[in-house]
Amino acid sequence: MRLSAYIGTRDNNFNLLRFLAATAVVVTHANPVVLGIDAIEPLQVETGYTLGHLAVNVFFIISGFLIAKSLLSDNDIFDFVAARGLRLIPGLLMATIVTAFVIGPMVTTVTMGAYFTDWRTWLYVPLTAGLVLDNLGLYGVFATVPSQSEINTPLWTLRWEAMAYVGLAIVSLLGLLASRWKFALVAVGFLGVYGAVTGLTDLREQFGAIDHLARFGLCFLVGAAFYVYRDAIPVSILLVVSLWIAVYFASATPAYQALLVVAMAYTIFWLAFVPSGFIRDFNLLGDASYGIYIYGFLIQQTAIFLMPSLTPLGLFIVVLPIVLTIAYLSFYLVEKPVLSQRYKLSAWLRWRILAIAKHRQSVTAGTQATPIV
Repeated sequence: MRLSAYIGTRDNNFNLLRFLAATAVVVTHANPVVLGIDAIEPLQVETGYTLGHLAVNVFFIISGFLIAKSLLSDNDIFDFVAARGLRLIPGLLMATIVTAFVIGPMVTTVTMGAYFTDWRTWLYVPLTAGLVLDNLGLYGVFATVPSQSEINTPLWTLRWEAMAYVGLAIVSLLGLLASRWKFALVAVGFLGVYGAVTGLTDLREQFGAIDHLARFGLCFLVGAAFYVYRDAIPVSILLVVSLWIAVYFASATPAYQALLVVAMAYTIFWLAFVPSGFIRDFNLLGDASYGIYIYGFLIQQTAIFLMPSLTPLGLFIVVLPIVLTIAYLSFYLVEKPVLSQRYKLSAWLRWRILAIAKHRQSVTAGTQATPIV
């Protein structure tokens, strides 16, 4: 069967896969939280990438697939902007408020007066929730833990997620997503640049932004390609195994990362659509993955501040039920209610843009009609 035969229903395992990926980020960060920022993380030696690195790739691959599906199914840019904005910002806004005004005062090493008169306390929420900064510190917060002054490390990827949304939306607006051959030109162009930068230069080692652009761009593009070419992609466990064998033999070559992403993507979509039965009941719990991602590190840092003798495993065992509780509260009390308003926001955005356009037209017409004296 082709991949297209499995698409068209919400009855899949994406919620479970995102849940596992977000939990993997909590697992991987247990080491640096307990042992320091330079600690070796799971899978780092075996694969060259940390468990957290691979888990974040999972998010970008799934997002590329689902965003391409959304853009091609709905084709309404206002609905798209409203849905993506409400998916990212409100939950993050609440997390930053909790960070600055609940956790921060509890764990800071300075006085309350000093904390609340420091400019970072008041700018942390707008700058972080607005995706302007992701590493702004808070005065005295986590100053004595092994990963000193790190507030919420995973948030740095959210800006790249937002940029990926914008990039694919632009591709769609230019008509390059709906046409398979035009999208192929986009993909080939990106892969050409990616291959040249990765194999012929050291730019990715010198500049973090270039490395992130190559990595996340590849993951998002591969995810989108799986949706665009869904009619041509067979779903087979033999292909899953074959791709991982190819990854193993390519591990010492420049093609390793790209082939790893393709193998991960194919495996993700096989797992998302093929296993069925009771496993699909996980969807009844809701989607806590975003909450796990944006609260996990913060809760880990708080726990090691309060209980500095914890081991990495002990830290994970202690924080997991707390993180899950907060994540599900975030989903049901913040994320889901806000997302239900996306069509109202979409209608308002459409009205506002059209009103601005009409105003500019009237101003232009009035200017043109005014005689020159």
